[in-house]
Amino acid sequence: MGYMTTITILNDGWDQIEKYPKEFIEAIDEGMNGYRRYLGRVEQNNINSFGIGNHCNNVLVAKAHHADDPRMFIAYQNSLNIIGWGNDSTSIENRKRMLKLAKQMIKREEEAIKEIEEKQMKR
Repeated sequence: MGYMTTITILNDGWDQIEKYPKEFIEAIDEGMNGYRRYLGRVEQNNINSFGIGNHCNNVLVAKAHHADDPRMFIAYQNSLNIIGWGNDSTSIENRKRMLKLAKQMIKREEEAIKEIEEKQMKR
């Protein structure tokens, strides 16, 4: 298997992506390699935010990872967050908030699976 890149696009900035496709591709290329150029310097992160055209952050790109390595993301409130492996955030508050959301999402998925299993058993 190869590598995978996760990209999130903020829909309200799509018109700028359409106008500037070259910037869009360049942003993906930088992000999938784990960096972005910003104000004359290079920043390295596992998730990078890019502004295309006149929009400040319409594309978020997570650094590429091997297809055999699981990743869990939360796309929420115009952000993209990694849960677990690959999370390089130093904000304890944000990490705790995202972990709480992840637990709620997993609990809801467990409930949905249980509902499906119960329906299938009734057949």
